[in-house]
Amino acid sequence: MSDKLPILIVDDETQVLNALKRLFRKEFEVTVCDKPLEAVEVLKQREFAVIISDMKMPLMSGAELLSQAFIINPNTARILLTGYSDIDSTALAINEGKISNYVSKPWRNDDLKEIVMQACDQYQLKQSVIRLQNELAEKNKQLQSYNDELESKVQARTSSLSQLTDKLKNVNQKQRKLFHDVIEMINLIIEDTTGSDDGHIKRVASHCRLVAKHMGLEKPLITQAYLAGLMHEIGKVSLPDELVKCTENELTKEQLTAKQQNAIKGAEILQKLPNLQIIGKGILHQYEHYNGTGLPEHLIADNIPTISRILTIVNDYDKLLIGRITGEKMQQDQAMLTMKTLATEFYDPHILDVYFELLSSGKVFENHDIDVCVGVSCLETGMHLTQDLLNKQGAVILTAGTEITPSIIEKLQKYQKDWNYIFNVFVH
Repeated sequence: MSDKLPILIVDDETQVLNALKRLFRKEFEVTVCDKPLEAVEVLKQREFAVIISDMKMPLMSGAELLSQAFIINPNTARILLTGYSDIDSTALAINEGKISNYVSKPWRNDDLKEIVMQACDQYQLKQSVIRLQNELAEKNKQLQSYNDELESKVQARTSSLSQLTDKLKNVNQKQRKLFHDVIEMINLIIEDTTGSDDGHIKRVASHCRLVAKHMGLEKPLITQAYLAGLMHEIGKVSLPDELVKCTENELTKEQLTAKQQNAIKGAEILQKLPNLQIIGKGILHQYEHYNGTGLPEHLIADNIPTISRILTIVNDYDKLLIGRITGEKMQQDQAMLTMKTLATEFYDPHILDVYFELLSSGKVFENHDIDVCVGVSCLETGMHLTQDLLNKQGAVILTAGTEITPSIIEKLQKYQKDWNYIFNVFVH
């Protein structure tokens, strides 16, 4: 197939056609017609970058032909060859045939070639615009399909959100309160999607805020770290259930990469809202590694947004505790040791030290709205459970809100010893 642009030349004089064909054949794929009606049929069969037509021809004038050409393919550039006496007809062609340019006979070859070259450039530009418009339309169609799918999933989970909806109907507070209610609804959607109501999202958000505060970050960044924690799994609504609900060590490298695409989807959702673009960027880079081996852009060290570095550490720590990574729950010391061995590869060492110092010092408990996972040996009288405590068989033995007493600690220690079972207790 020729990579030359096709042009069509129409003139009832054979000598003129031959002259024009010789003039353009090196630069273009030239098609000639000596009958305008034949040219119309040719135009219907294929698209040309440029059509050059004489004005005076039998049965159909050049103005009429170019008018037909505009109807068949308005993107084709149309050039009219006219004589001095054709000025009135030329004006008609400009209005009705919408010609791109006209050239008076006799023409200068260099001038005519320059005009045709410019017309071809204009045609190629139009083609580029059309191609981009088609690509944009396809992207918009995909986005609409994704939005429809997301809406369908939201509707499918409406029953599980009825309790929240009842609460929201009674809300009559200021904009800040309304905003947090909407975030709460998103969290429930995410929890329903992942099949988990273990408090992971709220815990990650609260701990991200606490770490950001102790790092001395400015108040807007502290808030953004908190919101990134609240919404860091929003992209999981786009993933198939088999990826969402599997522990990470069960997945192949390709499956894990596919699962981590939820960060990109989540960022796409949030970055459509101007006030959430920074948060979306923080979520986008939550799977970056400190040494540059992460996704999606292989950012290194401080090039990774601060929010993302905080989120990565807090999120991985909590996932180790509740068994989302290995399938087995870890105690606090085990999770810390696991992450410390990967500190220089995966995590910002400074932020890791700040977080683990907070967890070890007990400063987390100064914030009563933040729950922490501890082992039985770390329980203290007066603490309160933030979620139900289950035994090895999965039965509830203590309900959320229960105050920890010496008797409870003693019984839990005995159960662990008798059943060779480790409790992870969430308290504040």
